[in-house]
Amino acid sequence: MILEHAGVFSISVFYGLHLIASSFVAGICTYFIKRRYDDKWMPVFAFFLLFNLALPLISYIFSIWLMYYLLNVKYAKVLKHTKSINMEELDQEFPQVKRAFGEGSMIGLMSDTMAPQELRMKALSAMAENMTQQNVSVIKNSLSEKDDEIRLYSFSLIDKMEHGINNKIHDASTRYKNKKDEKERLKAAKELAFLYWEMIYFDLSDDVLKSFLTDESYKYAKVCSRADMSDADINILLGKIYLSKKDYEKATTQFVMAIESGADYAYMLPYLAELYFKRGNYKSIRAMFSKVDKLNLNATMHPVIGQWRMHG
Repeated sequence: MILEHAGVFSISVFYGLHLIASSFVAGICTYFIKRRYDDKWMPVFAFFLLFNLALPLISYIFSIWLMYYLLNVKYAKVLKHTKSINMEELDQEFPQVKRAFGEGSMIGLMSDTMAPQELRMKALSAMAENMTQQNVSVIKNSLSEKDDEIRLYSFSLIDKMEHGINNKIHDASTRYKNKKDEKERLKAAKELAFLYWEMIYFDLSDDVLKSFLTDESYKYAKVCSRADMSDADINILLGKIYLSKKDYEKATTQFVMAIESGADYAYMLPYLAELYFKRGNYKSIRAMFSKVDKLNLNATMHPVIGQWRMHG
């Protein structure tokens, strides 16, 4: 009888402690889960409490694991309220995109003296962000504009570009003279060769100064060439310099060396074609153009290639 009462008492104490522990674990899980989810706390607490009561001891571990999982699980984003679209909100949210310069090219716009000044100024600003040879040419043509603002703005853009190149030349020249490390001097020499040529390429000098710039570019390019004859960029530059001097034999040699040094044949082909044309070797031009299909995608070269393939 005493043993029977002792057994009932032990079971009662166990379940009493189990109830307290289950309530404690359920309360902790409910508290943390409620911080992430908007569900009512009572159903969550009841679920964990009943779960813990049904599985004594082991349920505590599962409850903690389930809480951790629910707090860290990531859900796919679901779009809500997509049944109806408020078109007025879309009109306010999305900006209206309009053509800034109307129909036609910027070159046509800048040559049209009847075009609005504001539009032509915007065109100059857009071209100034991408100073290609063509854009620089258009900006330089605007130096003769009758409109003072356009003329002065064009001058400031060209002046800024010239100052930028001149500052780079001064910096590279200082490094070339003062650096003792041969690699650093060759790096500076290569920069100088291309910077002087850049002044010629963008036509930023008169005829007298152009001769000096060509000689300087050639001088530094030869310094690099003597150090490394397999430099494709330097070989291309020397070829362009010889071509500008009308020394077609040496230009051809440099362009062939550039191809042998790894330069893209499709890139070099227009230069070789120009050389063959000046030397009267027209059959070679047609043969070269027939071998390269990549140039068909070049908007500038495509009509030239078409003419040579048909009539060359």
